[in-house]
Amino acid sequence: MAEFASKGVAGAGLGLGIAGTALGLLGGNAWNLLGGRMGTCDGSNAPVSRFELEQQNKISALEAQVALRDANTYNDQKVLEVYKYFDGKIEGINRRLCEQATYNATNTATINCMAAQIAQLQGLTKLVIPNGSVCPGWGNVTVTPAEATATTPAG
Repeated sequence: MAEFASKGVAGAGLGLGIAGTALGLLGGNAWNLLGGRMGTCDGSNAPVSRFELEQQNKISALEAQVALRDANTYNDQKVLEVYKYFDGKIEGINRRLCEQATYNATNTATINCMAAQIAQLQGLTKLVIPNGSVCPGWGNVTVTPAEATATTPAG
């Protein structure tokens, strides 16, 4: 990601450096074409030699490289800051999801355990409906258990 952003800054820096150099040379050549002195002129209108011009161009190129390196470093730092920010946010979301999954698993286990206990209790008891709920107005009903018959083991 930083590679693409750095290329944009590099292109801009390189383009400005080339444009500045071309304008500098063009300005000197235009001065010569209009009858000026030999060589190019600096800001004080003093003539400069080709050697001085080459040195100045090298200095400009090196300054452009330094500026490009600084821009790339700054860009990389900003991308790293954004990455760390979003990584922290994602870590927080993952932590909350893990907490919720643990809570859900605990609740599911508890509900399953309770369901098994309820089923076991229902197997031990019988449901009795009061007579007043079945036939209101008929009064109390008494139920007598049937006598159990004795069985003898086969043998």
